[in-house]
Amino acid sequence: MRNRTALVIATGVALTVTAGIAPASAGAGQAGRTGGKPVVRVIAKGLDNPRQLSYDHGRLYVAEAGRGGKKCIGEGPEGETCIGLTSAVTKIYWNGGAWKHYRVVQGLPSAAAPDGGFATGVDGVSARHGKVWGVETFAPPEAGVPTTPPWDKLGKLLKISHGTAKIAADIAAVELKHNPHKASVESNPYAVLALPDGRKIVADAAGNDLIEVSPSGRARPFTVFPDHDKNQSVPTSLALGPDGKLYVGELNGESEKPTARVWQVDPRTGKILGWKSGFGSITGLALNGKGDLYVSQLFAGVVTKVSHGKRTNVKVPFPAGVAVDPHDSKVYVSAWSVADRDGTDLGQGKTPGGQVWKILGF
Repeated sequence: MRNRTALVIATGVALTVTAGIAPASAGAGQAGRTGGKPVVRVIAKGLDNPRQLSYDHGRLYVAEAGRGGKKCIGEGPEGETCIGLTSAVTKIYWNGGAWKHYRVVQGLPSAAAPDGGFATGVDGVSARHGKVWGVETFAPPEAGVPTTPPWDKLGKLLKISHGTAKIAADIAAVELKHNPHKASVESNPYAVLALPDGRKIVADAAGNDLIEVSPSGRARPFTVFPDHDKNQSVPTSLALGPDGKLYVGELNGESEKPTARVWQVDPRTGKILGWKSGFGSITGLALNGKGDLYVSQLFAGVVTKVSHGKRTNVKVPFPAGVAVDPHDSKVYVSAWSVADRDGTDLGQGKTPGGQVWKILGF
């Protein structure tokens, strides 16, 4: 599963870019700005490859891609891949004067490097009014991954409730049947967004498209993204703006050549309306109520705020999902998103484990 898309390959390239970046820590009594600069608080530690985030009525959900397992199924371009049932969706919340978290569902398929880093599994999550949805990556039968439950959740949209994850729609089947982007037949559902009308939009990073899922579970092609610089788009992130438009971030871009785009899409028709460019590889998106855009850039190791054409950055190591509290505009981001709870070896010693940060004054 690790070589299903350019995402994990690109992550490997980022090793030397973000190593050594540390959070600007804030004490428990600090709030807002310190010296006019944003303040970072680590609100959750011990996560396994935390990816997309979703904020819902004071609760923050994070997709944990897991840490693989003990069964290894051979070597590919990125090395040995080990699989196991270690992926999860976790809820983070404030209670009793402290941030706490627990896994609302666990035991889902995951694949990772032998040390548990660079995993893929449940990579996307979206919560709306207490209903939680996740998307699980896909692996073809020839990869040697089991097909019996719970491995039958690969490539699926999942409805998460009462500690279980039930299949709501088959996302990979859309790619296998229609292949909207004709370069190859590959599927990696990577992000999901629940819309107010009950539909879900899924970004298929390997399929280079969006899939629309009706409230009844019917999945169909929705939007296909064009290549640029002779590379595929690789959509990785979704957000709904206060203007009612859908925003989509793509991986295709590097810090040395920041050409990745944030697409604006009509959520009713799937029509591409425009884009912003000039980003490194994008792995997370969010907008606040004023329309300010937050873009997580994996290669550059930053989260960028775009407000009235001005761009400002906060350093975050291996940033992934981004979410914004609509009431106070506090920003949340997954950090060390390529590491399991024990950290991963980047060749210069182990990183910290997966975390979620809260950024104040940004």
